[in-house]
Order: sequence, then structure tokens, then C-alpha cells
Amino acid sequence: LPPTDNQYSVVIYFNFRPERFIVVRKKMPNPRRQIISTFKKRGLSLSPKALNALLSILKHEETGQSTETLHRILDEIKGRLMNSNSTSLVVSLDLMEAVVADMSRDGRDVMEEAMQLLDLSSEPPKLQFDLMNRRFSLVSPQKDNQNRGSERDQGNQSRSSSLLDINSNYFGSSDDKVNMLMQRYALIHQRLMRNEHFKPRLVQSDSDNVRKITPIEGLLGSSGDKILLGIIVQVEEGQYYLEDPTAQIHMDLSMAELVSDGYMTEHSICLVEGAMVDGVLAVKKIGHPIYESRSDAIAAIGLQNSDIFGAIPTITELARLKDEEEKNWSEGLFVILSDVHLDDSIVLEKLELLFQGYHEFEVLPVFIFMGDFASRYPSAVIDNANTTTAGYFDELGTIICKYPRLAEEGRFILVPGQNDPGVGSVLPRPKIPDFFTHGLRSKVRHVHMTSNPCRLRYFSKEILIGRVDVLTKLRRNSILSPDISLKMDKDSHVIEEKKRDAEKEGTNPHVKHAIKTMMDQGHLCPVPSSSLPIYWNYDHLLRLYPPPSAVILGDKSAERYFETYGDDCDFLNPGPFYADHGFLFFRPVDLETKSKMKSDVEFSFV
Repeated sequence: LPPTDNQYSVVIYFNFRPERFIVVRKKMPNPRRQIISTFKKRGLSLSPKALNALLSILKHEETGQSTETLHRILDEIKGRLMNSNSTSLVVSLDLMEAVVADMSRDGRDVMEEAMQLLDLSSEPPKLQFDLMNRRFSLVSPQKDNQNRGSERDQGNQSRSSSLLDINSNYFGSSDDKVNMLMQRYALIHQRLMRNEHFKPRLVQSDSDNVRKITPIEGLLGSSGDKILLGIIVQVEEGQYYLEDPTAQIHMDLSMAELVSDGYMTEHSICLVEGAMVDGVLAVKKIGHPIYESRSDAIAAIGLQNSDIFGAIPTITELARLKDEEEKNWSEGLFVILSDVHLDDSIVLEKLELLFQGYHEFEVLPVFIFMGDFASRYPSAVIDNANTTTAGYFDELGTIICKYPRLAEEGRFILVPGQNDPGVGSVLPRPKIPDFFTHGLRSKVRHVHMTSNPCRLRYFSKEILIGRVDVLTKLRRNSILSPDISLKMDKDSHVIEEKKRDAEKEGTNPHVKHAIKTMMDQGHLCPVPSSSLPIYWNYDHLLRLYPPPSAVILGDKSAERYFETYGDDCDFLNPGPFYADHGFLFFRPVDLETKSKMKSDVEFSFV
């Protein structure tokens, strides 16, 4: 036979007249020319780099599958170019790589791309509302600090210690505290002014049930009942004042009726109805601001100003993410534990059983562990105290390594508690120092040490994760308790009816009051700074406005629960793991069940 090469194929024919065999060499189609011709038929051309990349991909396809793969890639490229309204007909290498990457994704790839974590170290931008211009904006903390940098002590900039540099970013000036409270007020004021009960009308009629919010400075020389919006402050011991950007006024709460559920504490922003009596505001009714749903809030703020992750720049991208949610909803699994005491041998045994049950899942869940991570840490004055504490996390890594797939592919998020190692107990609390978690991070590949609280994006869902004993702090600092509204009801039948309704609901009524307080105030823990100190520059990390899709709250002062507030925000508390070894199974998107919860939540025990 004549010699052949890869560009030719050999075909043998038998000729009857005359009888003999004929060997014919046919030239095989050139793959490069075939690809170029196929793209030309669809009105496209390829850059040289994109063509080489496509040739490399098709070489690895099985015989007979390369043509089908080529057409699938071409269809996807054509669709993307049409959706982007691009005028270019040349397929670039970047577009080719993006298309191939999307077509070759599996469940693990989906989870990697769907999730995005933001915490204190990420310096997320904060939403601000300008009361003068009536406009929202996203401002980065660095830019915000630079704008006020000239007003600060320039001597702080000469510090050379890296630890001091970090702390100087956390602590702000007195102006930052004022700005923090002003922004809390402004965000609530603007949402009330869009509410149907307070929204100004260009043309008003007698049938309009519109209420007017009077600024405090407008009380001077006025008479009759007025409605005000302000922050409760304690200027003198036991003497409470209502303050807004215009002035402050002393309040008499002795006859006040709490007309809404929830706890009213110092630094709460409230609606007040009352009249001036001898220079004092005699409060008749007081309540929390009206809640605004997540969808309404985002529609008013704007998608770009509400996306602190920077992942959803357009409505088209939001629609794409929601489509991805529906396609991959079953892949998003989260296993959530709180108060995981690693110094307890029984807790470690239960963790091993937990990992044993999940390590064979086709798509591994994301494990979220919240502190405190020890029932009692060794005193700092004891020798080797730091080594002992680091050993707790090292032991967790040893247990995870018993399941190699978990150690290599599993994702773990650790949120510190108030008593875990670190700098103080001010919120937002920085991550546990690397010294204590070095052993764990060296053994487990994907460990994310985050601040408390932190935020997680899953496709278009925003999830806040925090470890705070909110219920205890709200009840301890309550000026007006929701129980007062029951005592003021003179009809005993009404009181008993309310109590029976609360028992039927199943969830502790105090938990419902705590959730309402947080959501109406738009803040994770709206209590005075004397009870819970906050870094003034980073108060926005504790905001609940716009409301997130879900709030995962580790609160050992309350029993485990899951509730939906306003039909669009799920509240979840897994309860302390050390107590009964219970945990929470959470799927942010649920398309199977038709329960009130938008997500799939299940409590389990080891």
C-alpha cells in the first residue's frame, strides 16, 4: 500500500473490468477548515486563539461526538452574543473559555460560583441615604474614612505596628457615632415616607387617611396630638428623650401604650403620638416603624445600590441568577451548628458521627459552625494557655481528616462567639486569630474563618449569619415590654385569648417579639452601646435593611426555632449544639414543598 499520513484515508476498491484491486487515497477534511466553515455558516468568525482552544477541546472528545459538541458550543456562543446585543461577530478567547466552562460545570462548580462570603475583613460597602438630596449611594469604608480623614488625628497615621493599623480602622471618631445614628434614622424615615400611611399627597381629599410626621422642632408653640419619629436616648439617669435631626424633647412614658409587638429599648427608633404638656412630651402611643419587604426596599433603593456583593449589576443578571437557582436548587445544602464546644469529648464524638453521615453525599453540604467553641477557655495567665486553645481547633481538623473527601472538598465556615479568642467583644467581631486555627487550616482545604456577623450570597439570596444572644439583651434593656400591652387591656377575656393564640403558634412569644424588633428596626441588635458595643464605622454590617432573604442567628438564650417574617425573610436558630446535639439542615431555595417558608428547613439530632 502507498504510504499515508493523517491528512489522508485509504480506500480499497475492487474493479471487475479488468479484475483488479484499486487503492485510492482520499484527502480527509481539515478540522480547522471544518470549524471555520461551520462558524461562517452562522455568520461568525473565530480569533486564532479561540480557534486553537476549540481544536484542543474537540481533540479530547470521543469519536463521533466532536461534531455534536461543536454545534452545542456554537449554539451557546450565538445565544450569548444575541443576549448581550454585541455588534462584534468575532468570537474571542475569553468568550470561548466562558462558554466551555459553563457547559462543563458540575454540582461542585455550581456551589463554588453560587456562593460569595462577605465579612469585616472584606470591607464591604455601606448603604447611605442623603436626607438633603433624597438619594441612596453605596460608599466603601475606605473612601468614607478618607473623606473624614482631615478631621482626625493625623498622629495616628504614623503608627508602624500592623496591629495598631488594623485597630485604627475599626475605631472611629465621635462624628462616626453621630453618622451611625443618623443613618439608622434616615433609612427608617425614608421608608416611612414611602408608606401609604405617611406618603405626602399632591392633592389631598377628606377620605385620605394620611398622617403627617412632625419634626421635634415643630412642637414649639404647637397644641394637640402630634406624630413624631425619633431615637430614644437617655440624657439623664432614668430620663428618656426623643431625638431627631432637628432637636430633642423630654418624654413622659408613664401613660404610654405600646401599640405594636416588640421590645422598645434605648436607641430604638420609634413612632410616637403625644402632646406637649408643660414642656414635656406626654406620650400616649408608641410603636415600632412600619416594616418594608425586601422586594419593595430593593425597588426603591435600586439594584446597584442594594447589591453589596457587587455580583448583580443588572436586572438581566438577577434574572439569570434566579434561573440558576431553579436549575440547581437541590445542590445548595447547609448544615448549621451553634455553640460547638470543642473542649467537650461528647461533642467531638457527635461531630464525628455527623461527618460520617454526610461525607458520602454526591454534593457535600456547607458546614457552618458558630461559637463559642469552648465551654471554658484556659486563663491567659496559665502556661501554654494559647497552645491548649489552638489544640481545640486542631482536634476538629483531625476529626475532619478521618473523611478525606470532606477534608479535600468540604467547605467549612466558622463564626466566632463573644467569648472566643480575639480582640474584645465589640461587634462586628473580627475572625478568630490565625495563630489558634493554623492546625485546622493546614489539614482542611476549604476553611473560612469569618467575622461575627458575616453575609453569604447564594445565587440571588442574601443570608446573614450572626452569633448574638439577642433575646436576652432585648429583654434586659427593654424600656417598654410587649407584656405591658396585655396588662393595659382591661378585658380579661381578650388577655386570655391572646395567650391562647400565642400557645397555638408554637414559638415562644418572646422570640416573635425579638424578631419583630430586629426587622422593624432594621438592625441585628438594636440595644444601647453600654449593653453591646459596636464599631461605629462598621455598624452597617449589622443592618437588616434591605431585609436579607434569611437570618441565621445563633442565640443560646432562646430555643431553636424557624420563623418567616413578612413573607420574605426566614429567621433560623439552630440552638446550642452542646446541649442536645441538635443542628439545622437548611436549603435556601425550596421548589418541592409549599410551606410558608421559602426555604427548606429541618432540625435534626446526632
